[in-house]
Order: sequence, then C-alpha cells, then structure tokens
Amino acid sequence: MIIYGWNAKNIKQAPLENYECPNCQQKQSVIVIFARYVDIFWIPVFPFKKTAVIVCTNCKHETEENNIELGTKGAIQQLKSAVPIPKYLFSGLALILFAIAFFTYQGIQNGEKENAYLGDPKAGDIYFLKNDKGKSANNYYLMKVRKVEGDSLWISYNSFWYSRMTKKLDPKDGFYNIMYSMHKDGLKELQTSGELKKIMREYSAADGFDQEVEFHESDTTAN
Repeated sequence: MIIYGWNAKNIKQAPLENYECPNCQQKQSVIVIFARYVDIFWIPVFPFKKTAVIVCTNCKHETEENNIELGTKGAIQQLKSAVPIPKYLFSGLALILFAIAFFTYQGIQNGEKENAYLGDPKAGDIYFLKNDKGKSANNYYLMKVRKVEGDSLWISYNSFWYSRMTKKLDPKDGFYNIMYSMHKDGLKELQTSGELKKIMREYSAADGFDQEVEFHESDTTAN
C-alpha cells in the first residue's frame, strides 16, 4: 500500500510591523511562509505552492492568507516571491527520476547483453518463452540449449508451463532428456515474433535449471 498525502513546511518567518491583531489588538505579529508539498511515505516529492499565515505572538491568533487585508497583502506577496523553495522538498522527485534512469539504463544493458547472447548462443543458455496463442493461463515455458554445432542448436524443453516467468524450478520439474534440432535463425524469429521474453546464461544450479527429467510418450503440454 502506498501512503501519500499533502503536507506543509515552514520555510520563512519574519516580523510584521504595524499590523494590529484582530483578536487582541496588539502589534506583535509575524508572517510565516509555508511551502505545501506532496509526500509519499512521508518523503517530500515536490512542492506545489507557497502560502502565508500571520501569527500573533501575543495571543497566537492565526490569520489565513485569504483573510488578510489588501494593504498587508502586498508585503506578504513580496516576501513569498523572495523566499526560495528548499531543494530538499524535491528529494522524492529526484529519487523517482533516479530510479527511472537506473532501471532504464539496466534495461538497455540487459537488452544489449541478451542481443549478444542471441547472436552467439552457448550450451546451457535458457530461453524464457511465452505462447500468446494458447488458451491456458499457463503460457510461459522454457527452452535450453544443450549443444551448438555450427549454425545448428540442439535444444530441450522443460516439463512444465507457468503463468509467469519463473525464477526457480520445482524439484519435480526440469528439462526433458531428449533434444531437438533448431537453426540459429530460429532464435531471431522467436525474438521478432515477441515469443522470446528473456535469455539467461548465468544461473545457479540451486535454482533448478540444471535438472533433467525423463520424457515419456504420454507427456503432453497444455497449450
């Protein structure tokens, strides 16, 4: 759950001379300038306006900006214009922009890495595929390169289909112990069609991607 809201920060306080408090008639007031901002998880994201309040230091009476007399508004507007918004009130926005830039950069790096993998397949490469034509909710499956011979690949498919890209295979799951031949150009066709979603080369044996299962004639896919 994302917690967000609006808040205000006192960014300037200055004495207001010759202003008579409407509550106690004393001339002991200050102008307080607030920056109102949007926050997420209490982190300021960006400010959206500045407001002013007159506070009587004698009786603590507060006069909101829209109730301030015209003669005093000019001085208040001058002070509001002169007070800069603190940069830290943009800290959340800076974090968001940094995150966008970071993940964009990571996406570009991953894309370049996967293109390199696609052009030079190696034994052990795992291809994450999605069959959008299938009627089942489980339309993700895996293909593994067993060996490379010239322009030909020997591949095996895994024994289970998933509803999303999996990060780990179950102990009972694995790649069939039979291989099929595929030309390298077939990989590019999978990428062009959008069926190829991800290529993984570096992985841990603990994640189960080295598991092998025996193929039986009765084995069929849901798609």
